Amino acid sequence: MNRSAVSVPTVRPLRRPSIVVRALFGLLGVAVALFNIALMLSDRAPGFLRRVFGDAVDRLSDRIDAAARIPAEQLPGSDAIVHISVWGAAMVLVGLAVWTWRGLLIAALSVFTISIFVEVAQGVYSTSRAVEPSDAIANGVGVGVGTVAAAIAYLLWSVGSMLFGRSSGTNTV
Repeated sequence: MNRSAVSVPTVRPLRRPSIVVRALFGLLGVAVALFNIALMLSDRAPGFLRRVFGDAVDRLSDRIDAAARIPAEQLPGSDAIVHISVWGAAMVLVGLAVWTWRGLLIAALSVFTISIFVEVAQGVYSTSRAVEPSDAIANGVGVGVGTVAAAIAYLLWSVGSMLFGRSSGTNTV
């Protein structure tokens, strides 16, 4: 059989978005990851944020700080939803930047590893945060949810590009 007639298996979804769109998602993903790091190491973040954004940070903090307005017994015992949300958002954005199946897997492992390093760093660099295994699990759930969301976006984009006939070059490795 002629070697040129052999089909090369596709490793990425059909007809990726332009590099500009993927770069935008990548930049947003990096920004969200940096925000997550600042948030998770929160007793160090306020001073930095105040220097960068001024008094607006204090006003925002007052609005966000539920403990100042709600009795402690009414606050949730776990902040798992925060961990799931912030790491899921970071993973979706990074996943939309890489736009390959292999890249999605590598990105998921990388984002999860970063989230674990940040969780461990809380015990070293933060006086108000504690290292909690349940937070690491929630980080993993968030990364998993973000990975699935990015994969669904890949599939929807591929189906849409097939249905609407967006032309593009070859789809190879």
